[in-house]
Amino acid sequence: MKFKVISCKMFQHEIEVVASASPHDLDIEYIELGEHARPDKLRAKLQSKIDSAIEFDAVLLCYGLCGLATDGLVARHIPVVLPRSHDCCGILLGSRKRFEDMFREMPSMPFSSVGIIENGDYFFDSSDLMHGSRWDALVAQYGEENATYIYDMMHPKMDGKLLPIYFIDTPEFDSTKAKKSCREKAAGEGRECKELAGDLRLIRMLLAGNHPEAEFLTVNSGETVKQTGDWDQIVQSIDIG
Repeated sequence: MKFKVISCKMFQHEIEVVASASPHDLDIEYIELGEHARPDKLRAKLQSKIDSAIEFDAVLLCYGLCGLATDGLVARHIPVVLPRSHDCCGILLGSRKRFEDMFREMPSMPFSSVGIIENGDYFFDSSDLMHGSRWDALVAQYGEENATYIYDMMHPKMDGKLLPIYFIDTPEFDSTKAKKSCREKAAGEGRECKELAGDLRLIRMLLAGNHPEAEFLTVNSGETVKQTGDWDQIVQSIDIG
């Protein structure tokens, strides 16, 4: 089969490791990291790429719900498949169940990986948010109360302390430099840096065309993606008539 693969660039290393083992013809395209901060813009970009993929058997998205960026995507011509995952962290860990076991009490736990470090340290960009022109612009756009709320959401705390950064280390490639950078940046924010083992399981299944309903959503032509608010299902497909 011939698949169009659309992925966040943070998964480039993982996909390069897995792609050669897929029995299918894969056309892989990456979208820059950081678009998650603008979910409406990311959704429009994904929709445009889905709509233009007409010479394929299906579109495979290496994205989770990702700040609702995939909520509302429509399969117009061919099926669209995506993992049932809240965000990139669950994909890097290999299953939403593992993500739930580790982070259910604090689903906004900060995390990093080789791909995140190499593509702009997006998840560290908020470190100076309450200083200077960035803070002034946020207040001007949202008001001080809402700006403070946004800051607090980007700097989750437990018992008054900033949460640690979890570096997800995928053993199939070298992450020594990225881990060092993550530790340094975490220390600069007054955080602890912890490590978790990554797992390519979901990405292998996605690219292999192995899409069990319990772990992947297949959106058929004429259907749209809709979030469920459910930890197990996460997303569902709805007929748009």
